[in-house]
Amino acid sequence: MKASFTVTAGGTLSAAISAKYPGLGKNRLLGLIKDRQVKVNGLRVGENIRVEAGDTVDAYLPDKLSAKEIRIIYSDKNIVIADKPSHTETAALPALLSADYGVLYPVHRLDVNTTGAVVLARTESAKNGLEEAFAHKRVKKVYRAVVCGVPEKRAGVMVNWLVKDDKRGLVKAYADPDHGGLRSEAAYRTVSEDGETSVVELYPKTGRTHQLRVQLAYIGHPVLGDGKYGNYAMNKKYSAAEQKLRAISVGFGAMNGELAYLSGKEFKTGDEEKEIR
Repeated sequence: MKASFTVTAGGTLSAAISAKYPGLGKNRLLGLIKDRQVKVNGLRVGENIRVEAGDTVDAYLPDKLSAKEIRIIYSDKNIVIADKPSHTETAALPALLSADYGVLYPVHRLDVNTTGAVVLARTESAKNGLEEAFAHKRVKKVYRAVVCGVPEKRAGVMVNWLVKDDKRGLVKAYADPDHGGLRSEAAYRTVSEDGETSVVELYPKTGRTHQLRVQLAYIGHPVLGDGKYGNYAMNKKYSAAEQKLRAISVGFGAMNGELAYLSGKEFKTGDEEKEIR
């Protein structure tokens, strides 16, 4: 199908298309651009160029977005754990996976450009049970990120109060509750470093909007490739067009009722030993 639209905010061409038509996996989208299936201001392009607000885009997209790019980490009669690709909204996963799994309910979310493990429920009762477990912090997620710089302390705990600006779509971190906001906590440990960047593993204890990205930026080590809270010069130097943040595992504590069999189980993406540079 031919998709035509006007860009509303500057950024990469792939990000502009993905924002308008979420659900198209990163690799497939970049492939369409490389195959010159996209025009910008009437001119056919073959690279993931930068576009600006007001530019017009004509893209020849597949009639039906494919689920083949979405790897399934685990599934049973109650849940599906999917490996969400970049440039894909969590809310788009149920439709993309419906042919194989029927009705699905997301019970938590990842930012559009954050990749990795997402849990979806297959029944309403499983949805209720999972939402209750997430609300009571009985589900633990582990992330890995490439960050700018090298943390002075190789391991630590970040505690901030986050204030969300809905109009601007931004979140700001404060060191104390004087400005209001929600208390946010995440531990980290440094896995490796090369002098300019580091790979860190992250263990959030709360689940706030943009939490890890904002807290890492607050301590002076933003996620590489983060266009909203990141370091523009470093992003440009490393040609990092998207944030290098990945949910590498999800683990369950004491679960109740029909989900009790998940208690104590952890599901990993399988690439947690690899750096995500």
